[in-house]
Amino acid sequence: MSEGKERAQSRLENLEVIEPLLSSLRVLSLSTMQMAMNRQQMLDKYAARFNALATEVMRRVEVTSPIRKIAEPFDFRPVKQAQVLAVIGSTRGIVGQYNKNLARLTRQTLEKNAGEEIRVVAFGTRVHSALRLENVEFTPQESLSAGSLPDYDSAARMIREWSQGFEEGRLSHVKVLSYKRRGPTNNYKPVLTELLPSKMDNIVFDDDEEESFPPPIIEGDPALIFEKIESHFTALSFYQLILDTVAAENLFRFRLLEEAKENTSNLLEELSLEVQANRRKEITQQLQELLVGSGMLAQR
Repeated sequence: MSEGKERAQSRLENLEVIEPLLSSLRVLSLSTMQMAMNRQQMLDKYAARFNALATEVMRRVEVTSPIRKIAEPFDFRPVKQAQVLAVIGSTRGIVGQYNKNLARLTRQTLEKNAGEEIRVVAFGTRVHSALRLENVEFTPQESLSAGSLPDYDSAARMIREWSQGFEEGRLSHVKVLSYKRRGPTNNYKPVLTELLPSKMDNIVFDDDEEESFPPPIIEGDPALIFEKIESHFTALSFYQLILDTVAAENLFRFRLLEEAKENTSNLLEELSLEVQANRRKEITQQLQELLVGSGMLAQR
């Protein structure tokens, strides 16, 4: 009985130490998720205003197909094109199947497009391990976020690198595999999003819509204006994807920690009852030994 009591007491003390840590991590995950969602809302409002401005500019600018820059203008051999598949995973743990789902979908995407040259770029050390288990070759990169904020410097660097490759004809597509919010509820699922070529060419103007008055004054080279607008639109789309992944990662972590907290609370209650029962048995046994020793109770 003494061994069982000591084991239960030890487990109880360990859980009493762990419970506050679980609560702190849970609150931190919830707050980080909320901050990311708030920043996402702010970015969505900015993107809406930017799109309205871009639409006014594009109404007055003749947009043609983008002319890609060729590094060797006198080399008439076709430029070999490749695709980029950027996988945005997590750096921190306690996210369950989060990275495993991304790695599995990466492998399935490569198998579905077998024969095409697809370069996988993976962001986040945790997803690196998951991709290795799926035997996927990739270029490792650091995380694209710090807390609830995107790492704007790293993200902008990747956008410039991909955009240059696309303009020079070395890249045909840049796609991002990441968790994205689906619908109005907090339901995040891994989604494949095409980042390049830009979707701005697909904007359709309503002929019946009244134009703003007074009309905006557009100065400078129209082609250069459109290029800047398109580059900014691509960066906005990438930042939105990063914020979605931050919110999704912390939502996964929060749910797992919430479940762990409930399990810990149940175990604490069970162990407390077990320790109390052992104490009562020990006190009863000690009383019996005292009574037997005093002759007030016959020894059995």
